[in-house]
Amino acid sequence: GFKLEDWCYLYNFADPDRPNIVNLPQGKGKVLKGQLSSLLQDIKDGLTKAFSGEEYEAVKKRLIDEGQSQQRQLLESLNAEAHHQGFIMEISPGGAAVIPVMNGKPLSQEDYLALSEETRKSIDSSRMAFMKLVESTFEKVRDLQKATSDKLQENDRKIGEFTISRVFQTLMAQYQDSEGITKYLTELKNYNLNNLEIFKQQQQQQQEESQHQHGPVPNPQAMWGREPFLPFEVNVFVDNSQTVGPPVIEESIPTYGNMFGKIERRFLLGGYLSDHTMLKPGAMSLANGGYLLINVKDTLTRPGVWEGLKRAIRTKEVRIEDPYEQFGMIAPQGLRPQPMPVNVKVVLIGDSMIYDMLAAYDEDFWEIFKVKADFDFQIDRSTANMNAYACFVSKCCSEDKIKPFDRTGIAKLIEYGARAVADQEKLSSRFAQLKEMVVEADYWAAMSGATMV
Repeated sequence: GFKLEDWCYLYNFADPDRPNIVNLPQGKGKVLKGQLSSLLQDIKDGLTKAFSGEEYEAVKKRLIDEGQSQQRQLLESLNAEAHHQGFIMEISPGGAAVIPVMNGKPLSQEDYLALSEETRKSIDSSRMAFMKLVESTFEKVRDLQKATSDKLQENDRKIGEFTISRVFQTLMAQYQDSEGITKYLTELKNYNLNNLEIFKQQQQQQQEESQHQHGPVPNPQAMWGREPFLPFEVNVFVDNSQTVGPPVIEESIPTYGNMFGKIERRFLLGGYLSDHTMLKPGAMSLANGGYLLINVKDTLTRPGVWEGLKRAIRTKEVRIEDPYEQFGMIAPQGLRPQPMPVNVKVVLIGDSMIYDMLAAYDEDFWEIFKVKADFDFQIDRSTANMNAYACFVSKCCSEDKIKPFDRTGIAKLIEYGARAVADQEKLSSRFAQLKEMVVEADYWAAMSGATMV
């Protein structure tokens, strides 16, 4: 039997252009979306509190002071060795300059050139030997800087791990039976731990906004299309929370996008961007677990739809693709979402001529559409069917604001239905023609000033 489920697209950390799809029990898609939104807010609040606390600042200051103290000791030792060898050092952003000293004063370029060649050679030899010590010392300084940076990152990660693990633990326990969501939550946790700077920048930005008098400070990452919190977004692709019984979808305009889904885009800085939140479902996805009704003529006349429909039924999955690519055109930044598994009963509505043509010329038709149901143009003239005629007229009157029909008017319509099929024991089931007769009768009744037909 059919089983109703919600389907959600989630961020793919390994390949963001290929979003993953997961299924959830009916009505749980919106719940997951709300839980991830709350999770993000809890993480922001927890990390903001942790990274702005006095204890964190004290540990950070201690680690930085330790590193700087070790660097100062190395540089002081280097300066002492420079004085011992008759040099002074000048450190600038461009590097270290070693200047020879004579008679307690640094040598200028003119004084240096005025020295004898032998003296210059001796100074240059000593300076080259000392420069090796300088390079070695600066290498140690860089190692100390890296070690300090690593210690700070490790401290941040420990704090992040402690803060984040608590908020993830409950959610992961709740979805332990769903392999897809468990994998997603694990990767989302690692993403947070590897990108703690995002939350620090958010905290700094909020502080700047509170001090800024001219509105919010723009987020550089968002400005360039890189939304840092996009992985927390859940696209509830198919929401069956309000669906009762198997869904019955009638698609009156079966274009490729309406049938199989669309990839929306937003314009940014001269280009188009898309992500997993911009995937929209088509009729095939919405009808999953139920029935899809489409007109076969409309389906055949829409480019790519007939082949796409046969492929979806045959493979039991729906792929969201760009219509441009169906015709060999180049599409801007295309996503390749994971296909959605579907179990849909497709009902094609059309006349017998189209059926015969497809049966004769489409080799896949018989394999895919095995059941043919003919609707007869006539029905038995039974009491139940004559009562049904009366009900049909009543519906036409209420929907189209037509004058009510007298029992004699109903009798005349039944008589017309029998004449239409040239059989006193049958009635016509071509209700479109019958409705035309009802509308026409209403017109003539109005022309004659009657209140009933």
